[in-house]
Amino acid sequence: MRPQLVDMSIGWGFVPQIITQPFKGFQAAGFWGASNSASNVGDNTISFFQMLNLGLTTYQSWEVYLTIIYNILIFICVRDFFQRNPYAGWKENFFVYLNVAILNIFCLNLAKEPYQMVFFFLMALAIAIPKTYNQKSIALLIALIITVLYSRKYFGLVLMYFLILNFLIDKLFKKGKNINLNDKKEKRKLYGKLLLLVMLFGVLHYFFLSYLMTGNEDTYNEMVAANSRDKTPAASQITPLFPNSNPALLAVDYFIKIFRLMVPIELLFKLKVTYLFLLVYQGFLLQFLIRTFKFRDKKRNPTRTIAMYLYIAFLLCSAAFEPDYGSWVRHQGVAFPIILLLI
Repeated sequence: MRPQLVDMSIGWGFVPQIITQPFKGFQAAGFWGASNSASNVGDNTISFFQMLNLGLTTYQSWEVYLTIIYNILIFICVRDFFQRNPYAGWKENFFVYLNVAILNIFCLNLAKEPYQMVFFFLMALAIAIPKTYNQKSIALLIALIITVLYSRKYFGLVLMYFLILNFLIDKLFKKGKNINLNDKKEKRKLYGKLLLLVMLFGVLHYFFLSYLMTGNEDTYNEMVAANSRDKTPAASQITPLFPNSNPALLAVDYFIKIFRLMVPIELLFKLKVTYLFLLVYQGFLLQFLIRTFKFRDKKRNPTRTIAMYLYIAFLLCSAAFEPDYGSWVRHQGVAFPIILLLI
């Protein structure tokens, strides 16, 4: 994995910028109408590393330094998780440590991921500290707005999907009704409603794409590029079923891609041991999501419930932009603070 993770890392280009570039501080991007390419995430990432700099001048020293700092933060998160869940079973234990391994291998590098993870820590604090669901929601919305301004623009979609999910799930699923998964009729009804929910987001995505074609061509072209990477495809490319710029076909591809990200069965056919990590990881995560969904309760279990909604909103947004499973591993990996809250 060294050629992909080290030799081709953008961190080699970051080092001279960190050392020679004047400190610019953190610049906010416009909240409305701009694409990710118009955000200041690149310059803000350099400013972030400049704040952390202790006189480091080599790529290798930065890698070690970031690994130490972030593993301390991860240790605190994991410790808090086991304090909240003293009777966590082997599945939770295995999943948490698999998360830590994935973070250390794919995410804790001199790249944009450590900077972006700061915002997931912020979101996790916004969910964990307030007491009631409404207080948590308000704090989370503020955290998401800050993320949009200072990190990735597509978190505006996460914010929008989070609000829609809160509304739709309350309407589609009866509040406080226990779901008996051993009852085949109830099970079919549940899966039917979940499929309807995803289809509604597919329709919403179609209208969103139709608007972007004329209202924001930069973002539209970004989505098209993410679904038609023909020139230099990654080994783990999520090959589009309909490589087209037509909004209707993109929406269909988006609908299917949600399931492909969550259950990446196609990786079995690529015959690489490293892909097994993602398959096992997603399998456990899907189990925990189903369990949290079944026992969601805004009054009795507000932290897990709101963390689940946020993760699903993040998944729905990622399906629009992720071009390959390697990118998905990195981007989902830094969501670790949120994932810890939902399991």
